[in-house]
Amino acid sequence: MIESQSYYNEDTKIWHGPIIEPSYGLNDSIGSVILEAMRKDPDHVIQISYPSGKEFTNREMAELSCRAATHYGKLKLEQTDVVGICAGNSDYVAPIFYGAIFSGLCLSTTDPSANVKGLRHTYSLTKPKIMFCDGDIYDKVQQALQECGLEDTVIYTVRNHIEGVPNVMEVLDEKYSDTDFRVPVLKHGGRQDAFFLCTSGSTSLPKAVRLSHYTVLNRIQSERTEDQKMLVFSSVYWLMGLLTLVQCAVNHTTRVISENPFTPKDFYDIVEKHRITLAASSPSHIPLCLACPETLAASDLSSIEVMVVTGKSLPYPLVAKFKEYAVNCFFPILYGMTELCGAVSSGEVNPRNSAGSIVANTNVKIMNDAGERLGPNETGEIYVQAKFISSGYYCNPEANSKTFLEDGWVRTGDMGYFNDDGELFIVDRRQDIMKYNNFHFSPTTIEKVICEIPDVAEVCVVGIPDLIYDNLPAAAVIRRNGANITESEISEYVASRMQHFENLHGGVYFFESLPLTASGKIIRKDVTEMCAKLKKLNER
Repeated sequence: MIESQSYYNEDTKIWHGPIIEPSYGLNDSIGSVILEAMRKDPDHVIQISYPSGKEFTNREMAELSCRAATHYGKLKLEQTDVVGICAGNSDYVAPIFYGAIFSGLCLSTTDPSANVKGLRHTYSLTKPKIMFCDGDIYDKVQQALQECGLEDTVIYTVRNHIEGVPNVMEVLDEKYSDTDFRVPVLKHGGRQDAFFLCTSGSTSLPKAVRLSHYTVLNRIQSERTEDQKMLVFSSVYWLMGLLTLVQCAVNHTTRVISENPFTPKDFYDIVEKHRITLAASSPSHIPLCLACPETLAASDLSSIEVMVVTGKSLPYPLVAKFKEYAVNCFFPILYGMTELCGAVSSGEVNPRNSAGSIVANTNVKIMNDAGERLGPNETGEIYVQAKFISSGYYCNPEANSKTFLEDGWVRTGDMGYFNDDGELFIVDRRQDIMKYNNFHFSPTTIEKVICEIPDVAEVCVVGIPDLIYDNLPAAAVIRRNGANITESEISEYVASRMQHFENLHGGVYFFESLPLTASGKIIRKDVTEMCAKLKKLNER
């Protein structure tokens, strides 16, 4: 569990977490730390793939990763040159990832579901010298690279290979002497960029977040867990996928990956077969599991000790429902962002829906629109100052000036407050708070109330634009399997719990699924359009 505790300075109106010494210094590299860990425990199984069941020991993974590093050297790639990865989880993503880190190269990862425009935008910034992608998106990746003038970038397929196109086995077939391979000293020390990691792009085109060796090493939890098995659906495009690749290698944890997109059935099968103890999950996974209560009840989830959900907070009623089936499971809450390379606060998911207390080496202040610091129980925008954060957005000075401020403060764009006990509460994204008849309402607050209803599996509250009332609060709902709850029952429940301007004046609409980003975040803009369309049809 991440160490956290909030301390408040009444004079400065700043909250801070515990102060601890960093585990790694500026002379350490991610590659040297990982390779040393692999060589210390060569027979440990570091990765298992589902559904194939293929396993890699540390010895095998180190050998493949060193082969990849050797190949990069033969291509005359130099430290800080960029390697692109746009691929889902599969057997050989890890060794091409580790091999790049061993070589001091910088990895730029992108979402395989991104369109040509999104890929072109990212790679026009990061300019990869070589590229890895799955064969089924080769044409899309090739087009994106050509449109940003990177015709000379060689593309290797990771799986679903295409005849005549280089593939990952050409990289991993290199010969080298294990005893002779050494991870080179970083040219720019620990501050050197290790990753360009994209933001979610839910509100604009993705930005490339710079993450250094020093930051990533000191953001992972260094605690040997060789008896643990972690299930990861997240690809290396997301911070969770990236950090688990590093953390599991360093801590001797077995990383179980799924080559398939998440389904409840696969989740249950993997947990039971491999006795998963740790699970890294997307916010959409829990509602999907709860939507099929009969299958969930028939599954053995007793091995799960910790379920980490990132991307957005989960309402406590959903967690409470899930814990009825995963009886030994602890649900930590981690509030953070890619720009901070991890958590700002942590705790256990609780009925108060707090985001926990402040993590180590982190300061937080709450600011109003006039630039004044606020005290306990006063809502404003959350600003964070931390010892280990991103170096900023790559090649984006305008965005840097808006987000990364003087003295190391970072604007989160989230609205929140601290209570008298130092617990942080997230009200909503600043951009998501809307007005109904000149009253502000928070979609997240309404969602938490609707999630208390047992027959609701998932909900997204939006504001349907209206000429008279600004925005009409509306709910897009996924029912649990077999549930027959009606629009009026949901509307009446909200009306009994909330103020008049938070009532569902825009209606309740039922859907089988909701549009999601690749990280599992609901795309409110698309949901708003879906609800507005149905509202218009109902009014005819």
